[in-house]
Amino acid sequence: MPDALALYNACVSRGTSPTLTWYGPDGRMELSGKVVANHLAKIAGYLCDEIWLEESETVVLALPAHWKQVLWGVGTMLAGGQVEVGSARDAAVAITDTPEGVQAREVLALDLGPLALSWTGAPLPGGVHDASAEVMGSPDALLDSSRHAASNFSQWAEMGALPSSAERLLIASSDPQAVLACASFQLGRGGLVVVAEGDPVVIANTEGAQVAHLTHN
Repeated sequence: MPDALALYNACVSRGTSPTLTWYGPDGRMELSGKVVANHLAKIAGYLCDEIWLEESETVVLALPAHWKQVLWGVGTMLAGGQVEVGSARDAAVAITDTPEGVQAREVLALDLGPLALSWTGAPLPGGVHDASAEVMGSPDALLDSSRHAASNFSQWAEMGALPSSAERLLIASSDPQAVLACASFQLGRGGLVVVAEGDPVVIANTEGAQVAHLTHN
């Protein structure tokens, strides 16, 4: 089973090839391998250098299924975090799009607007980080390639194993746990199209992707 570092390196190698494509309420978003890798490196570097995430610490993703949720989930595992998906609760770090009242050592508010470079909602509570803005200052390349081994990546990838070896797969799901799991499995192998809204058969034909039917959603 490939690990988070292998996934990152595979994305780097894919260059400008489509790697993560998202269909949701805001329309279509396509990220190349290079763009995915840059995001993952920034997130991992930010969590290590600015949030001081310790290896094997729990990070809760209190987010809906979204391409940013995928990137922050995998990026956290690249930084050595133990990722959980669900409602924000007491944890080392909570990453959420609804930060009001969240209890954690560090609370990261993530704006899910497709072009948002900073938080655009109500003023953030004191001590809450604007993850969208703060992460931008981190390097585009991964500087520490050892921390991923402390993560629970293998559990996510095993849970997301898809019954196909096609280069470009499509899943239809709006479940954040299933989406992160499938992305953990597939992005180190090829491209993934996630359809949270739309006709998966029509989109599969448009994208040249093979529909993978989830058996664990």
